[in-house]
Order: sequence, then C-alpha cells, then structure tokens
Amino acid sequence: MGKVKNQHYVPRSYLKYFANKKGQVWVYDKGKDKTFISNIEKIASQRYFYDVPFDQILDSLSKIESISNDSIQELRNSLDIHYSTSKEAKQSMEQNVEKFFSEKVEGNFKKLLDNIRTRYTMTPRPLYSQAFNDEERVHLSVLLGFQIVRSKEFRESYFEMKESMTQVAVDMLASYYDKDYEDGSIVAIPGFESKPLEHANLIYSELPFKIAEAISSHYWFIGVNETQMPFYTSDDPIIKRPHTEDPFGGMASGFGSPGIEVALPLSSKLILIIREKSFHSDYKDVDKLYMPITNEQNIIYYNSLQVLQCNSQVYCHENDFRVIEMFKERGDTSSLVREKNQVKRVGLPKRNKK
Repeated sequence: MGKVKNQHYVPRSYLKYFANKKGQVWVYDKGKDKTFISNIEKIASQRYFYDVPFDQILDSLSKIESISNDSIQELRNSLDIHYSTSKEAKQSMEQNVEKFFSEKVEGNFKKLLDNIRTRYTMTPRPLYSQAFNDEERVHLSVLLGFQIVRSKEFRESYFEMKESMTQVAVDMLASYYDKDYEDGSIVAIPGFESKPLEHANLIYSELPFKIAEAISSHYWFIGVNETQMPFYTSDDPIIKRPHTEDPFGGMASGFGSPGIEVALPLSSKLILIIREKSFHSDYKDVDKLYMPITNEQNIIYYNSLQVLQCNSQVYCHENDFRVIEMFKERGDTSSLVREKNQVKRVGLPKRNKK
C-alpha cells in the first residue's frame, strides 16, 4: 500500500457539501488576495502534513525513562515480523496519525453531520423540529474536539504561542536584572523536537476530550439560512467568538468560558451553533432544534468569522465573497491578513541596581 501524500486537515467528506457536482469549490486565498475555483482534493491539505519520521519516533521513545533500549529494539523486531518489509513497517508508523483520522474519526464525523443534514431534508416541516439527540451531541462533541486540534491553524497557533511564551519569559527575566533592557533585545528561539511529533502528541492527548467536555455542556442548535447569501467555510471551519471579558481584561475565549460561542457551517444553508449556557440563557428553548436565520446580517457575522479566523483560505459553494469585499470597501484589509498568536505581557517589578 502506497503512502498517503496529500493529507487533509479538513475532511473531504465535509468539504463536498460546499462543492458543485464536479467536486469544486470557490476559494478566496487571503495571502494571495485571489479568488479561484478548485477541486476539494487540492484544498485544506498539505503533503505529508501529519507524517512523523520514523527515526524521530524512536528518538522520542528513547527519551522516555520507562522505555528501555531493549524495548525499542523489540519494537523494531516486531515491526519486521508483522510487515513484509522494513519500509512498510516504517511507513505504517510514520502515517499513524493520518490513518487514525481516516479510519477512526472521519467516517463517524461524516455520519453524524449527514444525520443532521438528512433530517432537515427529509422532515416535511423541519423548522423548530429536533435536529439531533443528546447521545449524538456527546459523540459529535468529541469529533469536533479532534477537528479543532488536527487543523493547520491549531498547529501554527500552538507553536507561535510557544515561541511567544519563551520570548516573554526571556524578556521578563532580562528586564528584571537590567532596567534599561528593551523587549526583544535578546531573541529567544525555543527548540522544537519535531513539529509533527509534538502535534501528534497533542492529538493523542486528553485535549480533544477536554474540548469535547466543555462544548457538550452548552446549548446547541442548527441555524437554517433563509437568506440569499450562502454560508462560507474555511481551512479552519470551527469558529469561536467570545462575548465576555476574562478577569485580566482580555476576552474569555476558552471553549468552556462564560459567553463563548462556537459554530461550524454544515453546508451553504445549515450551521451548527453552540453557545455557553450562563451567558446565552435565552437560547434554552431552542436547544437541539432547527432555527431559521432570516436576517442577512447574521450570515455576514458568521462569514466574517470564517474570514478572520481561517488559516489562509475561505471556501464557498459559489463565487459570492461579498463579505470580503465589505472588508476591503471599509479599508479593513488588515483583517484579511493572518495574525500571529501572541502572549499578553505582564510586567514584573524592576530589580533595583546598586
């Protein structure tokens, strides 16, 4: 079996609901400021995105004190026994994450989202009827957790945050000992063992389940787009919007934070909307239901979040990127550029020099 070269971080089974009969979607690329049509095979993907080189896997195992060199050699021998060639064994290990998503996640993700879409289509009067049950919500919340963590935007944001935290720590320490020190005078470069390997560790950690636990406790409903403007999606389709401030003056943006709102477009017409209960208490009666969205401003709101929060590309069933033109018309082109994630700096008292 050959290696999977082009690896999607947004499933094709999801993207096809924004595609035409030829499997094509319209794309707006923020970095290139360019609109074009593309097959879904070629978007939201990257060559060998999840692959972890075999030598890095063994090197990582060798650094775990509880795993002996004999155990690592035993792993090598076991791979040689169960696979016809050493090359095939290494390939299986290197593509473990890609295999996990294709075999364990994407099929269930497609099934649960298809259930919601099919119920809407097959129900004679779907508005205000039930879109999903509590069991489906629990399962879907886990799959949403994996989708959030698997994305390219998550990976890049994670490493940008790690770099920023390292730089902040160095600046704070240096300024404590030198009152004339200027932030950034010493450039801190954190060591990354392997970005794909660190990303894989996060994917296989408790993080997706912690996200699932947070969002499954919120109100969920399906918005039905009854306007002429289609929903966008993107290469980071699960959008998040805080509605309250945290104790430090920023916005409370955690998935379990009071006031948080999360959304995932399911097609040009349907969108899953998730809202935290304490702040959005007035949504109690619409939990699990199909609810009409008749005001185009609401569609603009969700499409704007896709534009702002995507990694680089926004997708639409048709060549209708009016929201992007709105950004340009009001001169807000900075919103069309991806911003790096930075750690908020908190000052420490300067060290008194004698």
